[in-house]
Amino acid sequence: MNPELISFYSHLIIGFFLAVASFYGIKWLANCAQRGQETVFWCLAASILRRPLLTLPWVLFVLYLAHYWPGLKQSEVTETLHLIQKLILTIYPAWLIWEISLNMEGVLDSMGARWRKRLSASVIARSVQLIIVVSTLLSLAQTFGYSLSTLLAFGGIGGIILGLAARDWLANFFGGLMLMLDRPFTEGDWIRSPDRSIEGHVEKVGWRLTKIRTFDRRPIYVPNSIFTGIVVENATRMRNRRMIENFSLRYEDIGKLSRILSQIDDLVQQIPEVDSREPHYAVFIRYDDSALLCQVRVHITRTDRVGFLKAQESILLLVAAVVEKEGASFAYPTRRILSDGSITR
Repeated sequence: MNPELISFYSHLIIGFFLAVASFYGIKWLANCAQRGQETVFWCLAASILRRPLLTLPWVLFVLYLAHYWPGLKQSEVTETLHLIQKLILTIYPAWLIWEISLNMEGVLDSMGARWRKRLSASVIARSVQLIIVVSTLLSLAQTFGYSLSTLLAFGGIGGIILGLAARDWLANFFGGLMLMLDRPFTEGDWIRSPDRSIEGHVEKVGWRLTKIRTFDRRPIYVPNSIFTGIVVENATRMRNRRMIENFSLRYEDIGKLSRILSQIDDLVQQIPEVDSREPHYAVFIRYDDSALLCQVRVHITRTDRVGFLKAQESILLLVAAVVEKEGASFAYPTRRILSDGSITR
């Protein structure tokens, strides 16, 4: 038998068993790391790097086998393998980092709540992906023999042409970049703009468009460049919501007015949802038609709509209970008919 074939088959068997052992060894370690609930970081790392690491033994096996492929000249093998190795050294690290960027939210969660609040997973992930794409393409071009300085010079000229041709696209791109860096809102926030008919929850902040889901569940897609020239209110970041409600008492209850308002102001502060650090009052405003107009103002810590309305309901019922307790009544428009037929209000 040809000694070259014997050498090839022996290396094939050795390389195959090493690849199988490495594959199942890495798989066993990854499963152990994922089962270890006490080490969240290692569990996440095993989940992210599982595919690249399991692919690595077979890539190395093919490269190892190529050195002993029968019928090929050593010079041809060396030159080709040298090029393949350069490509693998360029693409493989990019693949690893790309997998990490796809799971950036989980990485920040594993680092703790403090880092999760300070950093934006989408900003970091997209920035890393952009850097990976550009650096990988430049490295591949240099591997295939293209001059990096020539590419950069051509890129400068091409950038000017591209900037003129895609001015709106670039405005949206840089608008999205500013949104991700300044972070006036993040995904999940409830925003509205008094300048435009924009209100709803932010579902996704992209490089070109921001997707907002309105309260009637219709999606709207807003170009990012618009946000650089309008006022945006972020209702999600409110510390509290202000409640101002008017109520009217009869003129017959003017002697009870100060006592009623004092009790309302005191009792309202005992409601857990009321923020007592903010200005609050229950006051008599003016003499209105057929009524004494009063007003209650408080700040409620529940910023969600349902929670706010529940707290507001508690305050309104409290006002009614105090008025009833003091023997007063709410005023309402009345009419009085005189004996001569004339009508007065």
